[in-house]
Amino acid sequence: MKKLIKILGSLTFFSTPVTTVVSCGKNDDGVNNGDNGNNGDNGNNGDNGNNGDNGNNGNDVDKPSTNLTDLQNQMKSGAEMISKLILASKHENLNYNLNEILSMYLSPTPTALKMPVTYKYNNEDINFSTSLNKYKSLLAPSLERINNDNYSGVFASYVMGMYEDDFYTNFIRKGSFQDSFNTTGGTGFNKSSDNELGILAGFDKNLALSKDENRRNLSWGIQDTGALTNYLLDKGYDGAFPGDTNGTSSPKSASNDSKGGTNGSGYLYYNSIVSNGKGAYNANKIKNNKVESKLPEDLNYKSRNSKDSEDKYSSEVNGMKFNKIGSLLSNTAGEQNINGYINNISSLKSSITESDFGSESLLNFINFMTPILTKKANQTELIMQYVAYGLIYNAMDVINGIQKSSDMKDYLISKGFDQNIFDKLINVRKPLNSIFDLLSPDPNKISITSIYNNNDDDTNDDQLDNLQNVSSFLKQLQVVQNKLGTDEEKLEFTNKVFLDKNNTFYNSYKIIIDGVSFFGFSINGMGLDAWKNVIGKNGDGGVNLLSLISNVYNKLANNDTKELLSTLKNQYNDIGLADLSRTQKLKLIKALGYDSTNKKYTEDSYMYNAYNLITNQSIDGVKELDNLFSVLKDAVNGAMKEVHENALQYIYDEKYWKTSNVKITSTDPSELNAKMEFTLEYNGVGDADSNADQQTKKVDVPENFNPYQTILKYQEGYLSNDDLKSKVDTTKISGEVLGKKQYNLTDDDLIKYDGKGENYKTVNHKYNLVWQNISNDVNNPHWVVVDIKSYNNENKEFYNIY
Repeated sequence: MKKLIKILGSLTFFSTPVTTVVSCGKNDDGVNNGDNGNNGDNGNNGDNGNNGDNGNNGNDVDKPSTNLTDLQNQMKSGAEMISKLILASKHENLNYNLNEILSMYLSPTPTALKMPVTYKYNNEDINFSTSLNKYKSLLAPSLERINNDNYSGVFASYVMGMYEDDFYTNFIRKGSFQDSFNTTGGTGFNKSSDNELGILAGFDKNLALSKDENRRNLSWGIQDTGALTNYLLDKGYDGAFPGDTNGTSSPKSASNDSKGGTNGSGYLYYNSIVSNGKGAYNANKIKNNKVESKLPEDLNYKSRNSKDSEDKYSSEVNGMKFNKIGSLLSNTAGEQNINGYINNISSLKSSITESDFGSESLLNFINFMTPILTKKANQTELIMQYVAYGLIYNAMDVINGIQKSSDMKDYLISKGFDQNIFDKLINVRKPLNSIFDLLSPDPNKISITSIYNNNDDDTNDDQLDNLQNVSSFLKQLQVVQNKLGTDEEKLEFTNKVFLDKNNTFYNSYKIIIDGVSFFGFSINGMGLDAWKNVIGKNGDGGVNLLSLISNVYNKLANNDTKELLSTLKNQYNDIGLADLSRTQKLKLIKALGYDSTNKKYTEDSYMYNAYNLITNQSIDGVKELDNLFSVLKDAVNGAMKEVHENALQYIYDEKYWKTSNVKITSTDPSELNAKMEFTLEYNGVGDADSNADQQTKKVDVPENFNPYQTILKYQEGYLSNDDLKSKVDTTKISGEVLGKKQYNLTDDDLIKYDGKGENYKTVNHKYNLVWQNISNDVNNPHWVVVDIKSYNNENKEFYNIY
C-alpha cells in the first residue's frame, strides 16, 4: 500500500513515546490495591462539582496514585486514556462514533488516519502518546499487530469485552479478529490469503456475545455512539458498505485478498463516511457506496460542504445539521495523516528513561536509528527505518566525497585537519537516499548489520577499523571548526562543508533537506531554511551533530557489538517488533543491556551507550538533536487548534476528569484474570441536544444480538455461496434499535436520545469501569473493559438503547 511519508515524520515516528512515572504526587484517588470487590456505590461517590485543574494546567495526564507501584500506575494511566476515549464518544458527552476514533489512535497506519498525538496549544505541550502507549505496550500489546501496511481498523468490540473470551484469545493466537467474511466464507484479516472483506459483519454463527450480562451490555460500543446513529439505523442506514475505506482524502487504494483483506464495514468509519458521503475506495468493487443509497428517498441527506468557511464539517438530514464533532475528528486525522508521523516529537526525549517502561521506548527508538529488527512485509516501517538509519549510515558517503575532492583536502588540511586521519581512505558506501530503494525497501540493506558488510572494492577489509576511521574523521571536522578564529572563517567552513549543493554533505542528506517526489510517491524534506537553522550560522550545530554521529561509529566499531547485532539479526530474521510477545520483547531488551532488577542499563551495553548519546546533554550533538526535532515539532500545531478546542481538550485535560476508587488486583499486567476498577467523573461538555443521560430504563440485550448492527437485506446476495452461508447465523437480531422495540420509541425520541453532535453544554456524568485481562497467555496480556455503569448529575443510573 503506497503511503505518503513526511521525511522527518520518519525521524520522529520511530520513537514510541512511553514514559515511566517515577514519582508519586498528592492524590485523592481512593486507591484500594488488590481489592477484588465492587465498590458498590452506584456512582454516588465524591462531589459533583468541577474538580478544578489540580494545578497541572491540563498537561499531567499521568497523575500517579501514591498507593500503587510504578507499574500499576502505568497500567492505570493506559486504561484511563482508552476509557476516556470510550466515555467521550457517548451521546451525552462529545458524541462521536467510537470505532473510527479508536482506529486513528490504535491502527493509524492501515486506516490512513494518523491523528497527531503530540502538539502544542497556546504554547502548552499536549501529549496523548504517553498514556496511549502505556495501554498498547502493557495492556494490549497484540493490538499493534493490526497497525501494519494493510487495511483493517479497530472496532470497539476489540477493547470492550462484549464477546466471549475466545473472540480475544483467538486474536492473540492468530493476529486478527474474525468478525466478517469474504465472498467465499474466509474470515480474519492480515493473512497471506483468504482474508475477510467486511461482509456480513457480526453474523458468524461462532461469534457469541458474552454470557456475562455486564459484558454483553457493552454491545452499545460499536453502533450506539455518535450523532443520529440510532435514528439513521432505524431509517435503514447501517454504516459503510462491506470493504469500504474511510471517507476522508487520506486512503489511496482499497484492499483485496492479497493485501491482507479488511474489516472495513458498518460503523468502522461512520464519522467520516456520513461526513463526506461515501467511503473513498471499496475492496469489493461496490460501485454505488453512497450514504443516500441506504436511505429512503424522502430523507434528504447532504454531506458536508468542505468549502463552507463557517460550517465545513456538518452534514444534514431533512435540514437538520449533525455530526460536526465526529466529522471534525475524522477529517482532521485524514488531513493530518502525513504530518501525523511527526506527532511524537515533543515527547521524544522524555519518553526514553532508565526504567522498565523507558527501556521499551528506547528499544523502539534504536530500532529505527540502528535497525535491529526489519521485516519485509512492513513497508512503511522499513521506509522510516531507511531514512532514520541514513542519518548515521550516510556519514560514510560524506567522507567519501570529501576525500575525493582535492579542493576540500587542501582547504581542510590548511585549517588544521590531521593529514594522517584524512589519508586513511574510508570504504566507499552508497548513501541511503535512493527513491528506488524507498519504493521497494530491502530489509537486509536497512539492517544495522549492513554497516559491517564487506564490498569487493573495499580498501580496508577490517570493517571495525574502517568504522573507527569514520569516527575519527567526523571528530576532526569538529576539531577544525573549533580552531577557526573568526566568524568569516566559520561561515566559509559552514558553506563549504554543509551548505554548498555541489559538495557531498548536501547530496548525502538531500532527502532529509529537499525531500523527493516520484510517480506519486512523495517525501517532503525539512527545507533549506530549517536545515540552516540546525547547522547554525557558524556551523556549531553541524559539527556537534557530526560529533554525536562520530560517537555512534565509535561504539559500533566494537567486535562484541558486531557479534551481538549479528546474533540478533539471525535470531529475529524477518520479524518486526510488533510480532514479539511481551515476554519476547523483554528478553530482547535484556539482551541489549537493560537490567530490570536494578532498573539500570548495564554499563557499556548497547542500550547504555544509546541512552547516553540520546539524553546526556553534556555530550556534543545531543542539544542539536533536540533542535533538529524541535524544528519539526510545530508543523501540526495550527492544524490541531480547532479540533483541540472543540473536542480533544475535553478528553485530554485533567480539569475535566476526576479519578477515584481505584482498585487493582495485580502488580503485573500479565497476570491472568487480573482486574482493575476505577470511577471517572466527567465535567466537560456534552451534547446539548441529547437526553441520553435521562434514559433510565434498562434495555435487555439478548445473547443473539449482533452489535455490528449489519442490515441483512443489503448483503443477502452474498449468501448464494454455500460455503459462506454455512458459516452464517441469519437469525441474529441485527439492524434494529433494541430500545425502540422494547419501549415503543418514536423518531423524535430517537433524535432526542442520539443528539446531533453540534451544540454543547457543560455536563456532569460519572462512570464506574472494570477492566480485566481476559488473555489465556501470560506472555500476551489483553485487557478489555468488562463493565461500565453510567450515572447522571442526579446520581441516577442511565442506559444505552442499542
